[in-house]
Amino acid sequence: MAGTRTAPDPTVADSETSVTTTLHLMDASGDVVTEAITTTAPPSSAETEAWAAAYQAATQASLYKITVSTAYEGASDPDNATTGSRDSVKDGINMLYRNLATLRATTPRLVAPISAVMQGNQDIPLLSATEAVALLNAQAAILSGYELQSAQYTERRERSNNPRIKI
Repeated sequence: MAGTRTAPDPTVADSETSVTTTLHLMDASGDVVTEAITTTAPPSSAETEAWAAAYQAATQASLYKITVSTAYEGASDPDNATTGSRDSVKDGINMLYRNLATLRATTPRLVAPISAVMQGNQDIPLLSATEAVALLNAQAAILSGYELQSAQYTERRERSNNPRIKI
C-alpha cells in the first residue's frame, strides 16, 4: 500500500509554494558547498545574475553552477506514510541510467518501495510490476537520451550483496 501524497499538482497554475536559487561553489582544494536563497516567487534572471556576480566578487571560491528550483510542498506528516517491510526511506531501489552518446550517468532512487515492486520476500526489484513500469516510463520521459542499465535494492544507498537486475 502506498503512502498519502500531500504535495500540490505542479500542472496546476500557481501551485508552487517556494523557489530556491542555489549557487554551487568549489574552493581551491576541491571542496564543494552550496548557498541558497528561498523565496515565494522566482527571482528574475537579472536578479539571479546580480546575486551571483556580487557573490563571486566577494569570494575566493569558484562559482561553477547556479540552479533555480521550484517546490510544491504539502503537509509533512509521518502519519501519511504506511508501514510494512522496507518502509524506511533508507531502504530503496537504486537505478542506473546511462546516456550512451555522452557516457553520462544518473542514479535515481525509489525509497521505501511498496511490496508490489519487489519479488516476494526477496530483496530483488520487480520491474515488470504495474507501479514500477509507470515509474520507469515517467523517469524515461524526463531522462530523454538515457537508458536504464540496472536496478538494485539496497539499504542506505550503499551497495549490498543483493542481486543487481541488468536491463
